[in-house]
Amino acid sequence: MRAKLMSADEAAALIRHGDNVGMSGFTGAGYPKAVPAALARHIERRNAEQPGSFRIGVWTGASTAPELDGALAQVGGIELRLPYQSDPTCRQRINAGDMDYIDIHLSHVAQFVWFGFLGRLNVAVVEVAGILDDGRLVPTSSVGNNKTWLEQADRVILEVNHWHPTALEGMHDIYYGTARPPQRQPIPLTQPGERIGEPYLRVDPAKVVAVVETHASDRVTPFAPPDAVSQRIAEHIIDFLGHEVRRGRLPKDLLPLQSGVGNTANAVMAGLNNGPYENLTAYTEVLQDGMLAMLKS
Repeated sequence: MRAKLMSADEAAALIRHGDNVGMSGFTGAGYPKAVPAALARHIERRNAEQPGSFRIGVWTGASTAPELDGALAQVGGIELRLPYQSDPTCRQRINAGDMDYIDIHLSHVAQFVWFGFLGRLNVAVVEVAGILDDGRLVPTSSVGNNKTWLEQADRVILEVNHWHPTALEGMHDIYYGTARPPQRQPIPLTQPGERIGEPYLRVDPAKVVAVVETHASDRVTPFAPPDAVSQRIAEHIIDFLGHEVRRGRLPKDLLPLQSGVGNTANAVMAGLNNGPYENLTAYTEVLQDGMLAMLKS
């Protein structure tokens, strides 16, 4: 892999007009920082010479950050975006009809790609915390569709972000037992604390065309303290859960939770944390302030 080390600009030059590009990233975490910015500069130069001459499809796990969605949308570089975004420039271009957008459930994307419904995935640009000697990859702060991107892409660009702590190694649980119907089997997960996969992502080294080193933080947007409305909603939810426990319809440690994003979710998590509950469990696609505080307590 060391022989494939190069600058972000050199790596971005390997992405071509019309490519479908699978990017890592989920809710502002684990997205590539350097290559999208370099690609945006390249597209800006190309489109200045001939408007619309360089556009790509951008596929992700969920929303990313201004350094990815915003930078590429600003220069008119995105022809198609899926499955979710929260960038104001993207939103403006989508509503103006300048950018196609497929708004599908996040959990359906990987299967759609495996079925070929979305066309060929030409390039994957995936952030990792490290590359082992045997080629396995240490994921960073999100996983999203990275497994599918690495498996399905013709070419792979890896961003090794040294900002992420080495302690991330071993935290992840990447499940490689998936298959397309009719070969698909039930996912053997029955308790939130179980591990059914491995802590690394895999990639065919022959597909890796570039490795770019970075040192940049994820986008961290602080939430405002819960307002009166969020606090009141949280109080109703906490009251409901307490009522269900008293009536015997929920156990004292409740059932597995899922935490969303935003002030209301933070207020609910704070209420649970300050309440009589212990040994709570959760299946959740994201972690934010409220649940992190519960883990620390």
